[in-house]
Amino acid sequence: MERPLRKDAADRRAALLDAARAVFAEEGIDAPLDRIAERAGVGRATLYRNFPGRTEIALAVLLDDVAELGEVFAEPTAPDAFLKFLIDLSARLVRNTALGGVVRASPSPDILTPLRQAMVKAAMPSLKVSQDAGVVRADLKASDIRVLAAMLGGGIHNAKPAERNAIARRTLELVLDAVRAAAGDGA
Repeated sequence: MERPLRKDAADRRAALLDAARAVFAEEGIDAPLDRIAERAGVGRATLYRNFPGRTEIALAVLLDDVAELGEVFAEPTAPDAFLKFLIDLSARLVRNTALGGVVRASPSPDILTPLRQAMVKAAMPSLKVSQDAGVVRADLKASDIRVLAAMLGGGIHNAKPAERNAIARRTLELVLDAVRAAAGDGA
């Protein structure tokens, strides 16, 4: 069982995640990791003690975002909650587009297991509410969350900044159309 971090260690880790999110957004995924430590106000040793490399810090930022998404959608009541979940997920993927490359280039598919599990956990409450309301397809299941996330993020990978928002909007429109229940489908 993992011990919880001391408050000062937890604060340093949070500062590193915030700094990484900002540095990657501003400079791309290949930004020097020292810049993250500097922006967080910690030394290189603290950075590497928390995150041994670029993949680990990128995944930690993504896990942090998915955890936040899970908190936002933990107890949904709106019939269209899953559609709102997908809209929010799309916005986060656009904001974190540089991080997607690290995920795609991860050295092992096993390293992504916690991220995939967190994504399903975050999505399922809103999916159930929307399915029960007949707003989204009844045949969607937990394993489809990975497919939908890949669809939302795949189109913006390597897109030029000028195209990124337009591609993300169109991809989101198509995904929302794909998950909506057809007229006449009951829950």
